[in-house]
Amino acid sequence: MTSRERVLAALRREEVDHVPCSPTFNPLTELQRAGHVYGFPWPPGDVKAELEHCVRALGIDPVVRCGGGAYFPADGVTARSWRDGDLLRKVWTTPAGELHASVRPDAIWPHGDDIPFWSDFNIGHFVEPWLATEQDLDRLRHVLLPPDRAQDVERTRTTYRRARELAGRWDLASMASIGSGLTGAHQFCGSEPLCLMVMDHPALIDAYLELEHGLNVRHVALAAEAGIDIVRRNGFYETCDFFGPTMLGRFLGRRLRGEIDAAHAAGMLTAYTVHTGVMPMLDHLRRLGFDCLLHIDIAFEGVDLAAIRDSQERAKSFWIGPSGTYHMWSDDPGDVRRAVREVFDVLGRRGLLLTPCPSAHSIMPWANTLALIDEWKQLRSP
Repeated sequence: MTSRERVLAALRREEVDHVPCSPTFNPLTELQRAGHVYGFPWPPGDVKAELEHCVRALGIDPVVRCGGGAYFPADGVTARSWRDGDLLRKVWTTPAGELHASVRPDAIWPHGDDIPFWSDFNIGHFVEPWLATEQDLDRLRHVLLPPDRAQDVERTRTTYRRARELAGRWDLASMASIGSGLTGAHQFCGSEPLCLMVMDHPALIDAYLELEHGLNVRHVALAAEAGIDIVRRNGFYETCDFFGPTMLGRFLGRRLRGEIDAAHAAGMLTAYTVHTGVMPMLDHLRRLGFDCLLHIDIAFEGVDLAAIRDSQERAKSFWIGPSGTYHMWSDDPGDVRRAVREVFDVLGRRGLLLTPCPSAHSIMPWANTLALIDEWKQLRSP
């Protein structure tokens, strides 16, 4: 099988020549790497060098990833940012008024003089979030627009086409990250305010999710036109770490199923990143039509891998492996090897793809990634 055939067959829970090893590698920002040894054997940000090393030197099945969900503000909408003492401020000027945010940058703020919408770094740095009121949402409606103008459509198609063409060099699978839902709401509102807003102002969060849903559906269509194989949803923070399972179904169920159905109708597969807080939401996950659950951390207290397996009734594949919080940081590569064996023992080989969860970081011991790959080579075939 080619690498692409192997990965896509595993996602469908079909027979493969061997289990694919398809890790996610996170170089981290330059600020995050400060004071640490950069351990990847390719330069930071050099995607072509990373893919070539993975294919030729490591013998694994990398997936070519690209971002999705780019937004295109309406004509006349402008943005500016500036420093105000120890604060960084940004404002979007729209026909509905000004949309403001401010953060207090520190030594690990990676965005310079910008405050992006979708960034985990917003959560710990917000002084004023992007989304707190109905007025903020009215202004966002002029900014978070899908690619509909001809030049925006072509720009978006080009992003997806380039990923597919890069994947074609080595017969690799391609994957677009489209949609973040309540994960993105954390990044717009801050985590504590969001957990209160879903109870006190649910209509506001519903409206934000519907706005993003429209953006996602448009991107799914354009990714399909470009030949992308897999759509990944970033559900990292839309778990029971923050929300009850009934609440997740109420806010996400219809929208997720709509995006999944759109991807499937276009011939693409779907993967859902959920990391922690998954045990109370197994029924919710079963009711969704994702092909694959991606990046569940197997080492957190209370996680029962066999119960996760049984709960999905063999309807989903698992893109999973050693914990990026625990195993991959260990001084003993044997911890990684034992985690790889546990995954194979509990899940078997059908419908399994191996990766550190959620990723291997550039400042983790590289010996642990090599141990993961070596153990995989011993176990990948019956």
